[in-house]
Amino acid sequence: MPFAHVGLVRIPEDVNDDQAILLSDILPTAYFAAELAHPHTGSTVAVFGCGPVGLLTIMSLHTMGVGRIFAVDCIESRLELARQLGAEVIDFDAEHPVETILRLTGSIGVDRAIDCVGIDAVHAHAGPAKLEADQRAEEFQREVQAVAPEAHPSQGNWEPGDAPSQAQEWAVDALAKAGTLSIAGVYPQTARFFPIGKAMMKNLTLRMGNCHHRAYIPKLLQLVRGNVLEPTRILTQRAPVDDILEAYRSFDRREPSWVKVALRPAA
Repeated sequence: MPFAHVGLVRIPEDVNDDQAILLSDILPTAYFAAELAHPHTGSTVAVFGCGPVGLLTIMSLHTMGVGRIFAVDCIESRLELARQLGAEVIDFDAEHPVETILRLTGSIGVDRAIDCVGIDAVHAHAGPAKLEADQRAEEFQREVQAVAPEAHPSQGNWEPGDAPSQAQEWAVDALAKAGTLSIAGVYPQTARFFPIGKAMMKNLTLRMGNCHHRAYIPKLLQLVRGNVLEPTRILTQRAPVDDILEAYRSFDRREPSWVKVALRPAA
């Protein structure tokens, strides 16, 4: 096995299989996203996207001593998990996320914002933010064509997000002056829609990139062993590996309670 002497990590006996598999890439990515935001003790942070990475980012932020965490999404079961993890939740199909964050921070905005969505972002389909989305429908459609020209949707599955730049735009708008934006959500090189003008006028710091998972695993192992982090709290489904295709379909459709799935091989 190439680079086995540096790539592999010995898993202590007191770390179970579910914890270990989440330590392989997803928890390091989430911790990386939180660290990129460079929060200080008492910082206010908005996390856009409450999928597995977003939820683990919320958990990671708590270990860094932040003050308030706002979690933005539109899927109720994921927002409920975020609430259980100590975040103040905002359903963008029920209220405008930027207006709500500004109201809750006394019109200041958050110190840090983290984009855990990436290219699959969607716009509001109900509530006060829908009007803004309707006015930008053609613009969003051009973005989708640019970033996902070869999409192959199939009966409700594998649909690209309908507003690729939405999460990052909301994040920039929700940030306070001189705030920091962390981007861990994945964007392809064809994505060219970042609101650079707004970011510049607010003196924002942008930090983003792909996580070097191996560098984070030793530290995270210790946090898990010490019960500081319990990543299995986001593990909502367990299924036999034979059901892998249907499990992927259910997860892709964002069905209620489908957040993170463990596939079990046959005995």
